[in-house]
Amino acid sequence: MTDQSSKPPRPSRWKLYLLFAALAVVSVGWSVFWHVAAGMTQAGLDDWFEQERALGRQWSCPSRSVGGYPFRLEVRCASPTFTGRLGAAEGAGSAGDVLVAANLYNPSLILAEVGSPFAFKTRDGALDLSLAWTQLRVSHRIAKGGLDRDSLEVEGPVLKVALKDAPPVTLKADQFEAHLRPNPDRAAAVSAFDLALRLTRLDAPVLDAPTGIPGPIDALLAVTVLHVDAARAGSAPQALERWRLAGGNVEIREAKFAKGEARMEASGALRLDDAHRLAGRMDLQLTGFGPVLQRMGLGFAAAASGGQSNALRLPINLERGRASIGPLQLPVVLNPLY
Repeated sequence: MTDQSSKPPRPSRWKLYLLFAALAVVSVGWSVFWHVAAGMTQAGLDDWFEQERALGRQWSCPSRSVGGYPFRLEVRCASPTFTGRLGAAEGAGSAGDVLVAANLYNPSLILAEVGSPFAFKTRDGALDLSLAWTQLRVSHRIAKGGLDRDSLEVEGPVLKVALKDAPPVTLKADQFEAHLRPNPDRAAAVSAFDLALRLTRLDAPVLDAPTGIPGPIDALLAVTVLHVDAARAGSAPQALERWRLAGGNVEIREAKFAKGEARMEASGALRLDDAHRLAGRMDLQLTGFGPVLQRMGLGFAAAASGGQSNALRLPINLERGRASIGPLQLPVVLNPLY
């Protein structure tokens, strides 16, 4: 007969139950966290709509959804439209589907994709434009204390512009990109930001005849803008005026332009004067710009920069609404920007 007292005791199941209970608590907690984050994202989008409304644009997103649970947060807006101002023009516009996403385990990086095309038409029909692309991506990275970097990348942009009583214009490029970040070498009180723009192989036949230089355009611009905080709110004229009064300045660190055989490099600094006109100084180096300078009536400069082996250096001064090369005044009038 078997002695029952010699059987080993059954293992306790309380540890297994505790594990399932802990998983349930974590799951519920994560679900609550996800829904709170989704609500904050919705509120942030509503705040952006309010900011746009203050700038004169009324956006509509009739089909908005939030998804991506459990590890990703995705906000979709199908075919948004708007009415109001685009620059100085008044009209209506639309864009393709918009997707904004972030991983909850890395919320400092927000990614967005926008469907093609963007279209805008003024109420009086004086302007009708559309911008199409094969892919448009935006990234927003946050660091301690604020923005770390904003980036925009557009593949295959095609811009079509139709003005009343004027032939339509079409511009095509391989790529356009823009990057914005706080300047790491300036004090935070100065509110300095670095902006870099790059345009690759812009096909613009409308510029071939006026310049006398055929071929696609490659361009690069790298600047540092000071006192950006002063221009963060209000309409464009109000923001520019506050920026000017705060001592706003644009330092051109690198500017390059190439079209066909022509090359240009520039550096300098620009600001706005009391009459809201561009002012400052730029140092230009031109190569192969003979046809353009000839059309401007600058025969001596055209001869100096006519070939690839000749590099013409020009100090350009912008002052009191006029442009000059040293003591020689150019036939250029600088009008107020606002």
